[in-house]
Amino acid sequence: MRLVKQAKLPTTSSPRVVGIDDWSWKRGLRYGTLICDLESNRPIDVLADRSVQTVSAWFEERPSVEIVSRDRSSEYAAAISKGAPQALQVADLWHIVKNLSESVQTLLARCRAEIRRGSQTQATPEQEPAETEPVLEEERRPARSPSVKLAQVGRRAQKLDRYEQVVELHQQGVKAADIASRVGIGERTVHRWLAHGSFPEARRRRRRPSLIDPYERYVFQWWQEGHRTGSQLYRELKAQGYKGSSKAMYNYLATLRAPRSNSSKSSPLKSQQPKSVPLSPAPLENFSARRATWLFVRQPDELDETQQKELALIRQASPSAEAAYRLVQAFMQMIREHTGHQLETWLSSVEASTLPEFKSFAKGIQQDKAAVLAGLTLPWSNGPLEGHVNRLKLIKRSMYGRAKLRLLRQRVLRSSPKKRKSTMAQVA
Repeated sequence: MRLVKQAKLPTTSSPRVVGIDDWSWKRGLRYGTLICDLESNRPIDVLADRSVQTVSAWFEERPSVEIVSRDRSSEYAAAISKGAPQALQVADLWHIVKNLSESVQTLLARCRAEIRRGSQTQATPEQEPAETEPVLEEERRPARSPSVKLAQVGRRAQKLDRYEQVVELHQQGVKAADIASRVGIGERTVHRWLAHGSFPEARRRRRRPSLIDPYERYVFQWWQEGHRTGSQLYRELKAQGYKGSSKAMYNYLATLRAPRSNSSKSSPLKSQQPKSVPLSPAPLENFSARRATWLFVRQPDELDETQQKELALIRQASPSAEAAYRLVQAFMQMIREHTGHQLETWLSSVEASTLPEFKSFAKGIQQDKAAVLAGLTLPWSNGPLEGHVNRLKLIKRSMYGRAKLRLLRQRVLRSSPKKRKSTMAQVA
């Protein structure tokens, strides 16, 4: 290891097109940064963290950078704007599609009852008033963003519809094993829900350790004194040694801003009269928002006959799903054909729709519009970085506690994938 640390690193020319991505020292707590030259497909530096100060200082020393590919991180966007204002930022398409898929899944989860009952109506018409959408009661902890709150509402709506479906089938005399198969959940879950007697609300998740934990008492006292200026608090915490981000601090302040709920568990559902539920399995009875999301994202000609029939049933059963499918396919066409000039028209279509999940997604696009437009137009992406990040993790984990920055940086930057490839070619 001493010899490895003393070895000279390969010299790199002035990079023009670079990609930047993070990797975890310890997941959820501490992250580093990997920077690669996308033209030569080689890692050129490893940074100890992903703070705006560290990343912007790196770019300030390299004025040759013209294009930077990154994920949707606001910290990286701010660092690049500060350290390399001349560079064009390109949002990675994989992360954009991931955000779009999350919006689709949230919408389908919220509309599960509408989709399931709509497909049953097509099979066996049933005169029954449509139930109102389940509204999430007072949150135990405030949502970090509107998109997170929409996801929470969607997950609860999907779970509530499944619970009501289990109760209906149980009232019809269907066995628990058959209920589990038809609804698409485990048999133990069916027994637990029926024994519970009321809708089982989600348990409060245990909060992960945060860098702001040692300053929790100080922040709470600061809040109780009536202060509300977050920037002032951030400066005070930094002076006391706080090493976290301002975003983490504001997330904690949000928990103080919202009143805590003193309400007990949800009351049992009112006794329901047996409904005209068919004894034989109905279409989309085991509908899953996560599984159906990929039917929306993929190209229609890539789906087999069964998947195409399921997609058609979903679109016919729910007007919201039909509108979402059209928007998703239009956006995916922009990605496949690199027709970023159609982005403004697509955003206008979303604004004219009544889909809050897509409006939240479009709001994020508007905030990072220049980078997204570049991602939909230019060929650069963070794809090559994923392999290098995976290699970095392999090296880090093989060092068994000795993965300090100096040694890790030497091992990541010393070996060149291209040299290994040429050597193997010579041996062959």
